[in-house]
Amino acid sequence: MTISLNPCRLLFLDLRQNRHGEMPPLAGLEQVNPTPGGDCKLAMSALAVFVAIDGEAAYTDWRERFHPMCPSGFPHVILLDPYSPTLARKALTDDATDCCAINDFERMELIVARLERPQESTDQPWQPSVDMALFFRLQLTLDTLPCPIFIKNRSGRYIACNKALEDQLGLTRSQIIGASVYDIAPPELAKIYDEADRELMAKGGSQSYETRLRFADGSLHDVVFYKTVFLDTAGEVDGISGTTLDITERKILEKKLEHAAATDFLTGVYNLRSFYELAGQEFRRFTRSGQELSLIVIDLDFFKEINDTLGHSAGDQALHEFVQAVQANLRDQDIFARAGGDEFRIILPDTLPSGAALVAERIRASVNQIEIKNEKGSMLLSISAGICSCLPGDESLDEVTKRADAALYIAKASGRNRVHPVFLPQ
Repeated sequence: MTISLNPCRLLFLDLRQNRHGEMPPLAGLEQVNPTPGGDCKLAMSALAVFVAIDGEAAYTDWRERFHPMCPSGFPHVILLDPYSPTLARKALTDDATDCCAINDFERMELIVARLERPQESTDQPWQPSVDMALFFRLQLTLDTLPCPIFIKNRSGRYIACNKALEDQLGLTRSQIIGASVYDIAPPELAKIYDEADRELMAKGGSQSYETRLRFADGSLHDVVFYKTVFLDTAGEVDGISGTTLDITERKILEKKLEHAAATDFLTGVYNLRSFYELAGQEFRRFTRSGQELSLIVIDLDFFKEINDTLGHSAGDQALHEFVQAVQANLRDQDIFARAGGDEFRIILPDTLPSGAALVAERIRASVNQIEIKNEKGSMLLSISAGICSCLPGDESLDEVTKRADAALYIAKASGRNRVHPVFLPQ
């Protein structure tokens, strides 16, 4: 039997995993093999699409990957191979125009005849050429936009995107459409995107958040996601549309500004404001846990004489070489800051007074090997240091600092180039 129909009015999409038979004997039937998200120009003049499936997996493939390509209301007929009443009911419940067995040619003839019959209802008839033309114009418009744009269905799978998103991810549209975030993003990032999508779908409205995104070259960029839900005709959430904004350069600038605000411009170590902030955190930890905390206060000896005799450039050199010597004797968790001029402070977490004294002595010995010289002369660097540890009765870091300053004064009064610890009873 051959069913007569004007040529090229029907499309046939074969999604069967086990293809036992050929195409249905429909005159003018055109088989298509579109990639998800690809353009199907024949659809502009098609009456309907016949979709062959052979089980639940094939039907899911149709619903998640290919069905989103069809404009809302586009007629599609499900051909079952073999026929399954359960799948038939499911297809008709979803939105299939009709459903029959793939070898039920008489039923197909009736379906086609009904599709060709002019609609007498007050509803507007399906106009493929108009709607598909609009769809293609919309896609072209999206592709002209420089910002990446994506649209996902309620299952979280991509149903549309623009050229900017393809370029950003380094994927073709056919690779994106029908995929989930787990298919195109690293697992740890995909989990973040998926959880955010689920939250948005549940709450509705719009959403924005900062995270990271892997670009086409494999690099990770800081981005802001802007997403919003869209609704179906019943007012229910039907999916998500969104875009991304690359904020990598902004983040780099912010970090530079944060670093500049937190450090001394000449030496690169923490400034006094950062010292109080960080040292304050350590002091609060000390008051909670009782873990040891020590402070070293350091002055460069005769620093004014270096500036006056050898020049300010020599003074700057002395500061830089002194800082390098100190940093070489500190741990990552130690806090080193310039308090101003030639005065520096070091916080040593989890350090006994005896341990702090050893650190200070190593620093003193290292600094005393540094010679600053130019055409005006030379000077050997030295330091004076006062050391004190936090005590259970201390109410603030200022109390500890006063004791360390007093120890520093003793070191300077005793001839400089020495360390004076304050060993108080614990």
